[in-house]
Amino acid sequence: MSLTTNDPFQRLQANLVTIEFLVMQRTLRILALILLSAICLPARPNQIKSIVVCDSSALPVSARRLLESRFSECRLKLASDMDSADQQLWLTAAQGEKCPGMVAGHFEFGEQTSYAVLLVEKSKPTEGYKVGVLTKNVASEDYVWKLIDHAATQAYSGLIISKAPPGRYSDLEGNKSILIKLDGIRVEWLEKGAVLFFWSAGKYQRIVVSD
Repeated sequence: MSLTTNDPFQRLQANLVTIEFLVMQRTLRILALILLSAICLPARPNQIKSIVVCDSSALPVSARRLLESRFSECRLKLASDMDSADQQLWLTAAQGEKCPGMVAGHFEFGEQTSYAVLLVEKSKPTEGYKVGVLTKNVASEDYVWKLIDHAATQAYSGLIISKAPPGRYSDLEGNKSILIKLDGIRVEWLEKGAVLFFWSAGKYQRIVVSD
């Protein structure tokens, strides 16, 4: 701002106005940066409310009816079934928007979607589990249930299932390598181990892929 007077008082006033203007500019920049950061920052891992709640209504009607008739005492594994530490792992692993108890994929046929589910008891979700696959019968619209893993004892809080894409996988010791051409089903105990189930020779095979 230019000064057009030699009056010291007026020059002082002009300088104060200039300083106030610069301070206001700086303050507005800082506020804009704070607002931008608040908008762009991802949700904090401890915001458990962001976890998706699994619902069997996402399954085809006939598949859902099969589960309801055969396993009426069970439901899908929920993220809320995990303890707080495993919930944190679930979210920080960028899986917070997925369901730990259900995943869809081409597990048996390249052009047909099957559904893998992790079931727990409604009344005691930490005691035992069943992992199975629902695949549509080629001769009808009904779905067929195939049990691939289960336990009757207390289940680990961090037990989840997910889809493994086609590709080459090695076992834990590195002694065996397999190539799967369809999607696989990864049954994982968070930070403890994982087993890959894959369709081969008309049935599900398994290989331990991590510890």
